[in-house]
Amino acid sequence: MMRNAKLELDMMQSQKTNAALQLATKDRDALHGLLEVSKMDVTTQQQRANALEQRLRQLDEEKKVLTHELQAAAQIVRVDVGVNTNPLPTPRSTPNGPNLPVVRGPLTAGPSRDRIYLKRERDSTSADIVALHPPSRLPPLRKQAVENVPQLIPDLPDGGTICFTRPFISTHLGGGSQTLISNIAVQKRLAQRFGISSYICPNLWENPWCPASPGMAGYMFVGLGEEIHKFVQPEVHELFVGVAKANYRLMGRYRAHRVEPLTVEEWLTLPEKVRFKYCETTQRKAKDTRSVEDISAAYERGELRAPCVKLTCLDFKEDLYKKLKSRKMRQNNTNSSLSQRSFKQELPTTRSQKRRRIEETINVDESSMDSDSDSSEYSEG
Repeated sequence: MMRNAKLELDMMQSQKTNAALQLATKDRDALHGLLEVSKMDVTTQQQRANALEQRLRQLDEEKKVLTHELQAAAQIVRVDVGVNTNPLPTPRSTPNGPNLPVVRGPLTAGPSRDRIYLKRERDSTSADIVALHPPSRLPPLRKQAVENVPQLIPDLPDGGTICFTRPFISTHLGGGSQTLISNIAVQKRLAQRFGISSYICPNLWENPWCPASPGMAGYMFVGLGEEIHKFVQPEVHELFVGVAKANYRLMGRYRAHRVEPLTVEEWLTLPEKVRFKYCETTQRKAKDTRSVEDISAAYERGELRAPCVKLTCLDFKEDLYKKLKSRKMRQNNTNSSLSQRSFKQELPTTRSQKRRRIEETINVDESSMDSDSDSSEYSEG
């Protein structure tokens, strides 16, 4: 009996030991699982850290590239593009030294003068100075953004003040004469020669921050209706700015890209006539069913914001300007001489009739000056 009791006691003890071992094994397995999970977490975190470190290195390299490009851009004197081979302007001596073709500082849209004076041709060669649409002063932040942009100063005796009509531009370069952005489907001879495939024609009475002289930087308020996606990516076009009805000045070859829309404060700095005209344009282009007054109130509350496109001059083709000017002068001279010629024909008279005279005047249409028919001009220079 004693022996059986001892055996039972040993079995119970063995069972307890086995149970303890099983619990220990489960705890060991659980701890091992936690250890594996921790190792995976550490690996994942390490991979993320490595990826972030690599991204930071890439951003640092991009920053260096952008800094280098900005420094290079600040040193640009003239950008020779396409077939433009004009020499650099001849320096002119001034009391403070030579006048460089690139300047910085106050030469931005919206000069400090109260009015802008533009030349109107007289006798096809001289010009009258007339006061037209005064540009708005640029708000401080907009002014600061263009002050450090290199500005080209074309070496032109007349300062590039000769103006051209939209039909004239279309006749001699190609493209339409109505739209703001004119893409040239069929290039005329001048457009082919100077590598021009498009041009834009904003005006000062709707875009008072536009460049007021060739080479200047500025802004235009473009991006309504079908133009909502234009200039989101930078585009390059020749720029003609309307300084008066039917009078557009060649400003140069410009880079245009969208920047921050106008704030309420900036909107309110615009002349009242400009704001009213822009509200009418918004109503038309955006197909806004509200009244012009309600649209104006929406701009003043900041519910609507006028899109803004920055204009930076890349180049001014002086030979292109001279060719356009020459053709306009020749056209004016031809129109003037032919309009004075008349054929007078006297018809026979009878006793019952009074003497009659018919005078026929010849008017020359502008299209007769099409550049395609003028091959002699390409032997100049």
